[in-house]
Amino acid sequence: NNHDDLTARQKEIVEVLRRQGGEIWQSELLQLCSTSTSTLKALVDKGYIVIEDREILRREQGPTVAADWAKSLTPAQNNALETINSLTGFAQVLLHGVTGSGKTEVYLQAISPLLAQGKSALVLVPEIGLTPQLTDRFRARFGHKVHVYHSALSDGERYDTWRQMLTGEPQIIIGTRSAIFAPLPNLGLIILDEEHDSSFKQDSPIPTYHARTIAQWRAELAHCPLILGSATPSLESWVSGNQLYLSLPERINSRPLPPVEIVDMRQELKEGNRSIFSRKLQNALQQLAERQQQGILFIHRRGHSTFVSCRSCGYVLECPHCDVSLAYHHVEEGAPELLRCHYCNYGRLHPPHCPECSSPYLKFFGSGTQRVAQELTKQFPNLKIIRFDSDTTTTKGSHRKLLTQFANGEAHLLVGTQMLTKGLDLPQVTLVGVVAADGLLHLSDYRANERTFQTLTQVAGRAGRGDDPGRVIVQTYTPEHPIIEAVQKHDYQSFADAELAQRQTLNYPPYGRLILLRLSSLDPIQVQNTAQIIATFLNNKEGFEILGPAPASILRVANRYRWQILLKFDPDALPNLPDWPEVRSLSPVSVSLTIDVDPINIM
Repeated sequence: NNHDDLTARQKEIVEVLRRQGGEIWQSELLQLCSTSTSTLKALVDKGYIVIEDREILRREQGPTVAADWAKSLTPAQNNALETINSLTGFAQVLLHGVTGSGKTEVYLQAISPLLAQGKSALVLVPEIGLTPQLTDRFRARFGHKVHVYHSALSDGERYDTWRQMLTGEPQIIIGTRSAIFAPLPNLGLIILDEEHDSSFKQDSPIPTYHARTIAQWRAELAHCPLILGSATPSLESWVSGNQLYLSLPERINSRPLPPVEIVDMRQELKEGNRSIFSRKLQNALQQLAERQQQGILFIHRRGHSTFVSCRSCGYVLECPHCDVSLAYHHVEEGAPELLRCHYCNYGRLHPPHCPECSSPYLKFFGSGTQRVAQELTKQFPNLKIIRFDSDTTTTKGSHRKLLTQFANGEAHLLVGTQMLTKGLDLPQVTLVGVVAADGLLHLSDYRANERTFQTLTQVAGRAGRGDDPGRVIVQTYTPEHPIIEAVQKHDYQSFADAELAQRQTLNYPPYGRLILLRLSSLDPIQVQNTAQIIATFLNNKEGFEILGPAPASILRVANRYRWQILLKFDPDALPNLPDWPEVRSLSPVSVSLTIDVDPINIM
């Protein structure tokens, strides 16, 4: 209609509104046109515009990200993408790509056409704090269509993300394991990134589900593909028969995988080097500062020392509530020395004398992230260090803050634990050091080898992702261990073959299946008796083998005594499973019983 009844000012406002696509927040329009609400009111009265209330949904605020578009693919990436795009209905895909082979780019380009078809995608990651990078890459490509869903959101953010999903608009949800239950209506694709990670399994409270299993069910129900992506697939996924196998065997831009150098720490000690750093690692660290390059140092536990013991009588200081040694945490220079339990968080001051023999010679053994960081400061005063572990990343957004500082070159070295292994893409990292590979190998769990191989391969994969070639130095007291040798050659196949042969002999997963009964109680006698009674009851059944009852490898945690019974059975012959209500009825009120099918942690 003609604008005869409008003033020049009002025409200008209508024109701005038209250029903005016909609708805009009132506050923005007032700002753009530097006008007042009364002017807008006049336009409403003349019937030119409508002012209406809209609800703004709270969402997790990420930083503003520069827009980014599809990158050109390698032949292997292209082949993977074409295969994924050609899938109709349910299919399981194992995308096995070495570290730095561009799996994320394949995910992004597989999701793009789905959004155009009005479908949504669900991307599961092991730990959200470690994936600001992934979220940023998705937001750079898809903007506001990306929503984050995990347990650290405020109730409001979580509620609104949930409401946002129900609108049915095509969107991408990135979340941790619980997001597998997200109510996305038109699901077109589910992706489990780093699918081997044990964070996808819930240990407690019940239900003790594995997000991978739920994802398989959900993809079947939604008739959509499921992509499992990893550089070190879990052996379960590796031997799974009914799936497509896609491989990305090379890094992008033909970058080489970093050479892995193994240092025998026994030799270092023989030759008089008593430092926790081998001479090779010392030289490499020295060069970082000289060349202004960056590195990562991986330690498998936080804190300062793993235990404190008396040099005279060998007494080890333990937690009064748990059967574990106390770890020493260094607060700051001159502060009282604090010993802390990593299981129940009990703390006490470091005693001046041995509680057992009164000797003053108490020594800290082992080395956690704190101790390594201190040693570094002492030996390399010009190296700037950022510590990255669960002690330094307790506040909201601290993962992102520390990683951004590191990415901006504010430090030479990132020192941290398991967290460092999960999908970080820091192109300027040229050196990765593993202070002691042995701590991982000697855990009393049938998965120790698999975990060690995965952790070391993943951490090695953080090196040389940019233009400068990388190098990896692994310190160990057992250089001849087959796992260490497989890591050195980046050889997943030989690791898998050897490990699977061993699992098959012992009928452990993926060949056998396990059910773990965890019992705990404040009363040590009662929990032991209950375990005994349940084991006897199960012994009369056919179809499975019983291991135990046995005390857990750490019998007491937070004053609760823990026992367990392990059932082992053939995967095909689903056994005549016990009558679980009957088993539960054998457990008195004072004993808590958890039944964990396909447990991942048996510690």
